[in-house]
Amino acid sequence: MTSRRAGQLVAAVAAACLVANVAWVAVHLDRLRPLVTGMPAPALALHQIDERGAPTGPVIDLADLRGRVVVVEFWATWCKPCLASLPTLDAAARRWGERVAVLAVNVDDSAKARALFRARGYQLRLLADGEDTSARWMANTLPHAAVVDPAGVVRAVSSRPAAIEAAVERLLASAP
Repeated sequence: MTSRRAGQLVAAVAAACLVANVAWVAVHLDRLRPLVTGMPAPALALHQIDERGAPTGPVIDLADLRGRVVVVEFWATWCKPCLASLPTLDAAARRWGERVAVLAVNVDDSAKARALFRARGYQLRLLADGEDTSARWMANTLPHAAVVDPAGVVRAVSSRPAAIEAAVERLLASAP
């Protein structure tokens, strides 16, 4: 093979890779956009973790919660900041009652998560992460929480429980 032919082959492979990457980006653009305030909340339809610790409970779909403020927090059982934020989130959820749906999305071990919730008496809705839900919600660090308004728009994204609480309180205060 001549060096010219080898160069053409390398250029053809590089062009094919570029086309494949552009096609993937076009199809998966929602996975690449950062989760920011003002954007529509990404889709979320996840199983609740049942009493046995299995992710086979009823499906909670964010679309079904339209009309309510929703807090979605991604967390893991091994994450110390996550474990520190859960008591604050649980207390806030109890205070807000039915006005706010709080979803605690576990990204690691469903059985450990259910055991932790049982031991600590948390009443949050405990969900198991789906195949790509945490990626769609850009949960690259934990904890990762978002506040979604009644119209399905993201109003806050933070890892700080105080920031999430403040965003929810602002939404509740502005509700009719």
